Amino acid sequence: MVAPLDYVSPLISGIIVALTSWLPVGPEGSAVSEILESVAPSHADYLVPSYLGVTFAVLFYFKNLIGIDTQSAIRGRVSSDLRYFLYASLFTIFVGYPIIGRFQDALGPEGSDLVNAIVGIALILIGLIYGGRAGAPLENVEGQMREREGEATLLDSLVSGILQGVSLVGSISRSGLVLLGLSSTGLNVKRALELSFLVAPTYLVMKLIFMGGWEPGLPVALLFTAFLAAFVVSLITMKLLLRGAEALGRRLFLVIYGSMAIVVYLLGVVL
Repeated sequence: MVAPLDYVSPLISGIIVALTSWLPVGPEGSAVSEILESVAPSHADYLVPSYLGVTFAVLFYFKNLIGIDTQSAIRGRVSSDLRYFLYASLFTIFVGYPIIGRFQDALGPEGSDLVNAIVGIALILIGLIYGGRAGAPLENVEGQMREREGEATLLDSLVSGILQGVSLVGSISRSGLVLLGLSSTGLNVKRALELSFLVAPTYLVMKLIFMGGWEPGLPVALLFTAFLAAFVVSLITMKLLLRGAEALGRRLFLVIYGSMAIVVYLLGVVL
């Protein structure tokens, strides 16, 4: 018999995994781990269904795009988004597989939070320096490859794939690192977020394959609670981030987004 209080841990686990999957915060960093251990000690038992919820949320969010691009690919017309996803996924696997096999635990929670804070500072600098008329660091290179505004190029795939692979070390934030890379190519911040979301399933699947600690003997109702919480919160978070990017603009959004990583790092130092 599952008691009402038993749903607290899977619910919190699903919510935290979803939020940290899209914000520049590591799900297993020092600050987040301290908070989770204090409010939901058994949260680790629900990491697998939580990450599955995040993965299915991305697939659901892009269901129309997946359907249209797949039909076009069958007819021999590969869209730039599908090409971006395929190339970025390959780069993620090539870089990430050796890393996750040997160096996954090379960076502890405190070190991961520090790296995320540095990424946050870089995002703020990108926003402040290149948020106006000034071109982003890689914009000149990207401009020669991009035929249409917002089109994903091979450089975007390369940047996203390599940074996704690197983010498999410790609890480095995938979202923060990939957004930093895509923002450096001159994409507007909303489009950079969309491409960051689109390539996330490859990273999530690799993380799931090498993840331990799942207790399949737990009640299905609790596992589904973690899955559903992560699924719903992921969808809401992605939509809010895209709306925020559109409403705030490149400069203010990147400053706020990067500041989150710094705040979490300082919180970890205090705790």
